[in-house]
Order: sequence, then C-alpha cells, then structure tokens
Amino acid sequence: MIRYILKKAFLMVSVFFVVVSVTFFIAHILPGDPISLWVGEHPTKEQIKTAQKELGFDQPKTIQFYRFIKNLLKGDMGISLRTRQPVIEELRVRFLATQELVTISMFFALSIGFPLAVITILKEGKAIDTLIRVLGYVGMSFPVFWLGMLLQVVFFGLLGWLPLQGRLSGDFSSAISSGSVFINSVLSGDWNLLLDAIMHATLPVLTMTICITGIVIRTSRSALVNTMNEPYFLTYKSFGFTDFEIIKKSSYKNTLVPVSTILGLLYGMMLGGTFFIESIFDWPGLGHFGVLSITTGDFPSIIGVTILYSTSYILINFIIDILYFIIDPRTRI
Repeated sequence: MIRYILKKAFLMVSVFFVVVSVTFFIAHILPGDPISLWVGEHPTKEQIKTAQKELGFDQPKTIQFYRFIKNLLKGDMGISLRTRQPVIEELRVRFLATQELVTISMFFALSIGFPLAVITILKEGKAIDTLIRVLGYVGMSFPVFWLGMLLQVVFFGLLGWLPLQGRLSGDFSSAISSGSVFINSVLSGDWNLLLDAIMHATLPVLTMTICITGIVIRTSRSALVNTMNEPYFLTYKSFGFTDFEIIKKSSYKNTLVPVSTILGLLYGMMLGGTFFIESIFDWPGLGHFGVLSITTGDFPSIIGVTILYSTSYILINFIIDILYFIIDPRTRI
C-alpha cells in the first residue's frame, strides 16, 4: 500500500507543478496593466519604475517564476494588487465560504439523490420511476445562472421569505472574517447568527442541489443496475431475499467505487464551478473573488485562485485513488 500511495503522490506533485507553471505564464500574458492597478491612475515614470521593481516585473519571466515557486513553497502567494492584502489570507477566508456552500449542497444532493435512485430501481417501469427520472433530467437541464435568478425572483421578489444576496446580514458582517460561519455559530451558541446564515445560504444551496441531484440519481441508478445483474444478486433472490433487502445488505457496497468516483469529481467541479452562483448571490467565496480578480487584472490573485482550485481537485482525485485501494481489493493485485 505504501508503494501505491507513493506512486499516486508522485503523480499528484507532477500534475501540480505542471498546473502551476502553465497558470503562471498564462497569467502574465493576459491583457491588462497590473502596474496601473498598483500605482493608480496617472502615475509618473518614477512611480512606474518603482512599482515594477517592487513587484519584480523588471526581471525576466524565468527569474520571476523561480522566485514565485520559492515563495510558494514557503506559503507565500504574493500580494493582491486589488486589495493590497496577502493572497493566501484572501484565499483562506473565501475558500472556507466556498467549501461550506459546496459541502452543504453535496450533502443534500447525496441524501436526496441516492434514496431516489433506489426507489427508481425498486419501482422500475412504474409512474414513480418515470417521475423521479424526469425530475432529475429537468434539474440537470436548468442553466445554473437562470435557476438562481428565478429562485431570487420567487423567494425574495414575490414571497419575501429569503434574503436576495450575501452570506450574512449587515449586523453579523464581522463574523465573516472568522471563516466557517456555521461551525463558529454552533460552537459559540449564537443561534441568531446560525439562523441568519441558514437564511442566506438557502437559495444558493437550493440552486446547486437542484442542478446536481439529477447527476447523483443517474450515477447511483446506473451503478445499482449493473450490480443487480451480477450472479450473486440472483443467488440472493433464489434464497427468497427481496430486492430491497439485497441492496440494503450487500449491493450498495458494490456501488461505492463508481459512485465515489463521480461524487469526488463532481465535488471538485462544484468547487471550480461556483463563479456563477457566487456572482449571482454575492457570496464572498473563491468564485466571486476570482471574477473580480480577472476583471481587474489582479494576476497574483488569479494565479492563487487557480492554484487553489487545482490543488483541491488533485487532492480529491488522490483521496479517491486511496479509497479505491481500501474499498476494492482488486486494485491491490
């Protein structure tokens, strides 16, 4: 197992280095003038030269890349040209906000999608099976930005039940800097803060849950169908077990490999696909920060966001590979 983990770790580091290299050089050739973002409008020639030297732009790209890698290994991603704050600190708080949103959405999608997939298998060909599968396809077909705005119109504009945007109300805005609002509110016993956070998270979580539940249903159903065609399933049925009993006792375990693969990749895609959601709901996460960084030409932040997304995706794939080794004995051969 150690050799297997070391092999996967080496591949993970190699992919990470390639991603960092490509991101760095592409970010430096993007259109825009980062110097003007740093020194402001109408700078003098001396101010421009000073800024170039301060930011290291007077050096060749290879030297800049070497310094960037050296600082990155120390946990330093530079300074955001837009906010004048360390990029690593900006990413830390915003990553927790994005992770909170994605994790909650994934939890609800899995909690809803897998039982519905089991129902479609047990009631195959009946009206409930058709209804669930149609709803799954409809949810997957909704453009995420359109669905988000539709929910805003309904629940904020027409009904007035939920807030339009943001992560917290103005009275609780200071709590955002602490990272995970839900965990901190529970640990501190601040139930008003928890309620406010739930109210603000409902619409973006609902939007993401609707869009990915169909994928969970299709993936789980396909895995269950393949499992039910295995010889051991027919053996169980010959002993008088019902389909539900077989799924409950054994079949669901054989769906863990394909389902965990899709869910892991889906989680990574959701982390990197929150740009629309966070922009629509003004959620202060990585997606929202990335959009602002791109539109203003803040390339240290662009590089930081890309590296963090890539690292998360690579780590998720690494964890999936390790789970393969644990769950499926065939991978140990």
